[in-house]
Amino acid sequence: MAENDTNTTGCTLALLVEEVSQRTALLTDTERLEFVGSELTSVDRALSHIQAEGLAQGPTFCEWGSGLGGVCGVASLNGFRPLGIEIQRDFVESARALAKKLDLSMEFAEGTFLLPGDEDLAETMNFHMKLTFDRGAWDALDLAPADCDVIFAYPWPGEESIVDDAFARHASPGALLLTFHDFDRVLVQQKQNDPQGLRTLDWV
Repeated sequence: MAENDTNTTGCTLALLVEEVSQRTALLTDTERLEFVGSELTSVDRALSHIQAEGLAQGPTFCEWGSGLGGVCGVASLNGFRPLGIEIQRDFVESARALAKKLDLSMEFAEGTFLLPGDEDLAETMNFHMKLTFDRGAWDALDLAPADCDVIFAYPWPGEESIVDDAFARHASPGALLLTFHDFDRVLVQQKQNDPQGLRTLDWV
């Protein structure tokens, strides 16, 4: 989507990027340790590619670790139904305020994307923050991982495998996993019929 394209709300990608940038500048030093945002123009490029190629099975988009809501905003501009799960309450409130200010249809829930029973996925890994495992955020969204057509995440370095493994365990065959990586690249993977199978479709 070009930066001067608009959806029915009148919001543009440029306006969204500027609003998220302003909100990021207001974060406290402690909050900055917990938040690293994806490059929104790169995410827009990836989602535009997915829509142009018809790769998504449907419109339901869920971000695992939705931060200030910028990626969900990009998803909304690209015609998806965005939902975000975020463990930091202040970020959830900021994302909801962003949705209201820009009149974007997106919903956010406080909590974790990891479900009870996923503890084994984290047994051999070290994480930048304590993990939790519960259904609260999914229940608040009236959603399950298997309901999502596209899942997006920006894993911290070394934490990529838990995102891949959780997606492979819970997503429906055909669903897409998008992960943001260094050099502003987005990896697009697809769940296969094999219960643990992921196939790389593209780097965008």
